[in-house]
Amino acid sequence: MYTVKQADEYIAANAQNIDKTYYPRYHMAPPIGWMNDPNGLAYFNGEYRLFYQYHPYSDSFGAMHWGQFVSSDLIEYRHGSVALCPSGADETSCFSGGGIAADGKLYLMYTRHYETENVKKEWICLAESSDGKTFEKRAAAVFDNAALPSYISRSDFRDPFPVRVGEKYYVFVGGKDERANRGVIVVLSGRSLDRLEYDFCIGPFYELGEMAECPCYAQVDGKDVIVVSGCGVKEKDGRYKNGNISVFAVGDIDFENKRMNIDFVKEMDCGDCFYAPQFVNDAPRPTVIGWLEMWNKRYPTRERNHGWVGAFSLPRELSIVNGDIIQSPIAAAERYFSPCNADGELPKCSVIEAELPVGASIVIAGETGQIVVGNDGDVFLDTTKSNNLNGCVRKAKVGADSPRVRVFLDVSCVEVFADDGRQTISSRFYIDGKTTLTANGARGLTVKAFDPAAQKS
Repeated sequence: MYTVKQADEYIAANAQNIDKTYYPRYHMAPPIGWMNDPNGLAYFNGEYRLFYQYHPYSDSFGAMHWGQFVSSDLIEYRHGSVALCPSGADETSCFSGGGIAADGKLYLMYTRHYETENVKKEWICLAESSDGKTFEKRAAAVFDNAALPSYISRSDFRDPFPVRVGEKYYVFVGGKDERANRGVIVVLSGRSLDRLEYDFCIGPFYELGEMAECPCYAQVDGKDVIVVSGCGVKEKDGRYKNGNISVFAVGDIDFENKRMNIDFVKEMDCGDCFYAPQFVNDAPRPTVIGWLEMWNKRYPTRERNHGWVGAFSLPRELSIVNGDIIQSPIAAAERYFSPCNADGELPKCSVIEAELPVGASIVIAGETGQIVVGNDGDVFLDTTKSNNLNGCVRKAKVGADSPRVRVFLDVSCVEVFADDGRQTISSRFYIDGKTTLTANGARGLTVKAFDPAAQKS
């Protein structure tokens, strides 16, 4: 049995003891303990309330709580109170879900998860708050799993994301078609959030793998876009190297006739550290934030006993240009970076911009290793000497002969936006000592340092 008070008191008493050697400055990270999926990202009462899967009591996955960040612009933030924790005999974790503001309240729709050695059950449940800080759970589930088609799993049924379309609420849920062991996106609907009915399914398609997780929806420049993660996706044509992947499904949803016509599906990030992204409900532009980590790997801050694991990605604004979906670092971030001279030392929190013709590379090195961003016909990120314990080379296909790249560095976080945001590659790195920058054949290189004072001047 857990309580929010217990979690908040533990964090207050112990957060100062974590080792912040690799703790990022502008990528949101937990005050202590383990974090994974972004949850319930929503704008409410003039602030962004950003929740996440959280186990404060250790740096390993455990009984899932919902931690909270509060931000006015999705860059600067503070740690808010824990919002949800498992609190009953039929609830061993509060798994992922979405948030939505309605009727002057903030609603969190989450997965009540119950699991023992022999039993696993998942239900869609609701909590509400008038202030965005203290949440009250509804005792009953808002959807009866028995109403699912017989071939949809009742026990692998999670991560509800609510949106309002016209006069109805639609809730996108990760699911599994048990006939073929393939992932599907289940769409529920209702006139209110506290009583939902089965509506239709989207999928299966290849990129949903064996189970769809964390589906979410928004309109982007007139197109319907679903962001969704697939489990157990096999590598194909040099893509999908992580097994667990996240993709855009872009097309048109006919809610009345209960189907989606998909124009294309595209992997969101070609790196080894990006998963479970979610739209921010009510953001001015379609904006997604992902977990800047991945499952089934080693975590350096855990193995070094630093007391924390995980971070959010940089928020990414989406647009559709010439039939392709583009990811751009959130515009608000621009105010936080100031030009600097990196000839002697590269700031550990900075953004590097350059054109990379074939054969060019940018090397970011320290006393204990390096990462490389280059172009060998594809833009690549090489973390094999980065001390991240999972080093690899990840590539992204680009259309330009000399693509422009933007490389965001934040202590242990790296995100590469290539070819005007048509491709991204993200990872983690753990390099000690003074950091230097070497540009080999790169053109028009500029460096800006993260400078929170700049946006206030």
